[in-house]
Amino acid sequence: MGHNQQEQNTTTAPLRAVAYVRISDDPEGTERGVDRQEADCRSYAAAHGWEVVAVFRENDTSAFKQRTITLPSGERVRRVVRPEFRAMLKHLADGQAQVMVAYGLDRAVRDPRDLEDLIDAKVLGGFGVRSVTGSLRLDTDSDVAMARVLVAMANKSSADTARRVARAAKQQAIEGTWHGGRVPFGYRAVSGNLVIDPDAAELVREAAQRVLAGESLYRIRADWNERGILTTHGCAWSDKTIKMVLRSPSIKGVREYRPIMPDGSRSKTSQMQVQAVWPAILDEDTWQQLGDVFDARKKARNFHTPGRGARSACIRSRD
Repeated sequence: MGHNQQEQNTTTAPLRAVAYVRISDDPEGTERGVDRQEADCRSYAAAHGWEVVAVFRENDTSAFKQRTITLPSGERVRRVVRPEFRAMLKHLADGQAQVMVAYGLDRAVRDPRDLEDLIDAKVLGGFGVRSVTGSLRLDTDSDVAMARVLVAMANKSSADTARRVARAAKQQAIEGTWHGGRVPFGYRAVSGNLVIDPDAAELVREAAQRVLAGESLYRIRADWNERGILTTHGCAWSDKTIKMVLRSPSIKGVREYRPIMPDGSRSKTSQMQVQAVWPAILDEDTWQQLGDVFDARKKARNFHTPGRGARSACIRSRD
């Protein structure tokens, strides 16, 4: 029985549907965007008499940005990584649902390869593909052709946006202004600018002095966690996060620019460093002394062969 016949046959059990919801950016992690999409997808399914049996959610997940990954065969390729999208295709291919519902085509796919995988899965699995906005249907050759055109256009739009954002980020770095996003520990954002948070900045200075006095990150971390001091994410501290704060050029009033590399990762080294418009918490000499201490400790750890004896294990467990 064809899919359209199944939809029209009201004497049979309701079709099982899955909802796929995605939003590219959710820096606060509220998931309000995907919540709204899910509500709309459920309403759409209910209006057609379908039962939603699973929801695949990808919050704060790009459908455009590619990463370099290694396939089981050992081949290195460029792919958009969306685990929930892949899980949904498998769910449908296994016959656990007969309809996929997304809010719109651009919420479901923005990469031509992902669209082709969806088309192949639909042909092999025989499930229906629908969207709340009506922008995604794959019933006919014309539907498929239109989807390919729209995805190509959406992909080009994403590429254009990514290029403009990257250029703007570079210009902000040249001007020494804050790029937005996550606020460095020791500061707070006021009207789009960074200003010193007195309490947090004092903690940065405290940690710096303790490190320079010979204290380990392990002891500082244990002390801060016991005092209930939290990171900017509201989490407990680790040796790594304390070190990241103390090694950040931001706290010495320097704006760093690390561009996005062709493989989608951010460069590990700075392409430029300029004087920032925000005030420094530590002076250049203190910041450099911290770097020298950390480098010396790393050399001391590397002097011992990892994994041999209690002494090495003790050294690795500290900082």
